Amino acid sequence: MQKKKEKEDRKRDIFLIILCILILMIGIGIFIIVKEPFIKYSLLADRDVSDTQSDINVDLDHKNNETAYTELMGFGRLELDYDYPNVYLINPSDNDVYLSFDVMNNDEIIYRSGLIEPGKMEEFNVYSCLNAGEHTLVYLISSYDLQSKAVLWSGIRQNQEILIRK
Repeated sequence: MQKKKEKEDRKRDIFLIILCILILMIGIGIFIIVKEPFIKYSLLADRDVSDTQSDINVDLDHKNNETAYTELMGFGRLELDYDYPNVYLINPSDNDVYLSFDVMNNDEIIYRSGLIEPGKMEEFNVYSCLNAGEHTLVYLISSYDLQSKAVLWSGIRQNQEILIRK
């Protein structure tokens, strides 16, 4: 009789352990399902929508003048001087995210954009902040959700050689 009671107690203990493990696994699963959207979008923008952005007003496709030359960040080598001192930080109109740009020279941030809306651009005057000569700019590009301003991806790097003539 004593052995039968011990067997029943052992079966009950094993059943309770298995039941606790199942409840714990179900609880973790529910937590992950409910919490996942918050985890995915938990890092919000550390900057505001740019108050200096404007509509894209440069001839990106050279439709108006085939001999025009537009300086765009990240494409080819830029030559900047007193007459053409700006780099255009552009978020194409077909994007569905905000973009932000940190522009670096020699591991130092020389310009930090706000959040740029699709179809908008921000200009910055490189000529005024760098000396004459050749430089390598590094653009650190991040994207943010239009509604929540949560970071979707960051850390994209684009290098560009520039020549500043003074």
